[in-house]
Amino acid sequence: MDDKFIRYALDKSAIVASTDRYGIITFANEKFCEISGYSQRELIGFNHRILNSGFHHRDFFNQMYHMITAGNIWRGEICNRKKDGSIYWVYTTIVPYFSTTNTEIVDGYVSIRFDITSKKEMEQKLLENIKNLDIISNTDFLTGLPNRRYFSKKIENFIIINKEKYKTFNLSILDIDFFKEINDSYGHEIGDHVLTTIASRLSSIVDEDVCIARLGGDEFGIIINSKSNFDNVEFSKKILETVQEPIKIGSIMRRFSASMGCAIFPQHGNDRATLFQAADIALYRAKEAGRNKFDVFNEETMGNIKCKSKIISDFNIGLKNNEIEFFYQPIVYPQLNKDISFEALVRWNHPTRGLLNPGTFQTVFTDPATCAVFGLYLLDHIFSDILAMLEQGIQFGRIGINLTNDDFRSDVFLDRFFNLCAETGIGPERFCIEVTESILLGDAQRHVEQRLHQLHCMGVEVALDDFGTGYASLTHLREFPIDRLKIDQRFVSNIETSLEYQVIVRGIIDIAHGLGKTITAEGVETAQQAEILLDMQCDSLQGWLFSKALPVNDISSSVDLGLIDKTLRL
Repeated sequence: MDDKFIRYALDKSAIVASTDRYGIITFANEKFCEISGYSQRELIGFNHRILNSGFHHRDFFNQMYHMITAGNIWRGEICNRKKDGSIYWVYTTIVPYFSTTNTEIVDGYVSIRFDITSKKEMEQKLLENIKNLDIISNTDFLTGLPNRRYFSKKIENFIIINKEKYKTFNLSILDIDFFKEINDSYGHEIGDHVLTTIASRLSSIVDEDVCIARLGGDEFGIIINSKSNFDNVEFSKKILETVQEPIKIGSIMRRFSASMGCAIFPQHGNDRATLFQAADIALYRAKEAGRNKFDVFNEETMGNIKCKSKIISDFNIGLKNNEIEFFYQPIVYPQLNKDISFEALVRWNHPTRGLLNPGTFQTVFTDPATCAVFGLYLLDHIFSDILAMLEQGIQFGRIGINLTNDDFRSDVFLDRFFNLCAETGIGPERFCIEVTESILLGDAQRHVEQRLHQLHCMGVEVALDDFGTGYASLTHLREFPIDRLKIDQRFVSNIETSLEYQVIVRGIIDIAHGLGKTITAEGVETAQQAEILLDMQCDSLQGWLFSKALPVNDISSSVDLGLIDKTLRL
């Protein structure tokens, strides 16, 4: 192959130019002229400043010139401007060449560039999608107020700031009285009108030291910072009075009322979960007292705490008696030739109350000690169940298990996991660790990240559960070893009727795929939901459309992709 052909190939694929030691262009190939819009006559004899887009700071070019004049090769991305005013991006390599008479003196430069404009445009589009999704995920669509995700993150920030400054703030939860009756009597459209009206009124009476958000349904959260000009009690009364102002419904004016419960940091709790719980208990007390009232958490509400303690105690007894069981719900891949996976879901076979779903004993997972014990119990039983599946000849991909922060507080959980892998011959590649966004926050974030990386390196898949409803920034998708996002069923349940939810779901899928991650949609209950999700290129589906969660002995090996295809009528 001769040099002439090599120059020809380079000329057809790269943007090539040479300059003298002063930066004056002495040669520009056809591709340079083609992309810039300038002719060789317009380029040769001029400086590259003719292409300056104004995008880069002067320091950018100063550093470049300092490097190449010292005889070093420079590489980087440059934004240039064409003759017609439009911009383009090039990846550039500048190679100095030295004088033939003095090899220490730079005599000129050769630059080789490749057009990366489309790549930069795609990056910009991805950033815009991430930004838009972040705004969407922080805002309540109905009222325009911040949502629970934003509010929870705000509380975390307030806790950090006020803990450092030894100050206080109030967390209140407001609930509209008898709102269910409003929906039942007038319909959901009127119910939404009431919510948006009240939200607008609440927004009008706050200042920079007050944050109001819609937490969901008819529930609103309110943070009053210690710097607020409002007296807390008087301000709370003002909120209730604002809610009571008449709202026009059709041809009539109707008054509504609300109840409020308040917790004070740090007297009633020094973390988000405890403060929420205290405010919830105070709200319950206000409703119990006749509604349309404001109450502050106090010692009289400790009965609720004792009730929680009893549930935790009974649950620990249940662990000792093997009352806690695991049911398995399929995760299917309708468009892929992959084995079905399963998510392990906990059930409590209570001796007097029968089979209980997690919602009835969710409070036990707020107790770190119980969570730590439960995590080890979970591992022992999951491995045993997997052995039973293999003995039955059930073909499956991975088993998803849900973990909490408490499973990562020490090395005990991971040690048990890897020991069981060695003892049973069930490899780490058989598992998917499912975590919620809340696990990625807090003081132990780095600790959790290290352990997730350890699991991931051994072949364990990491899934981010309930995506879009938690508290994590989208930057965590890059920082943590997350393979798969699980779209929360609240988004899935509305995609048949809500364009907004379709936009959210499509945005999540596009961002996930753009970052090289896969997607599972939870709570799929209808074939139409499945078809919409598959049209959006959702990778896998989970929900009652395919199967409810089953005990290991009831899982049939006949549940395969053929039956799934039939269910979907693909």
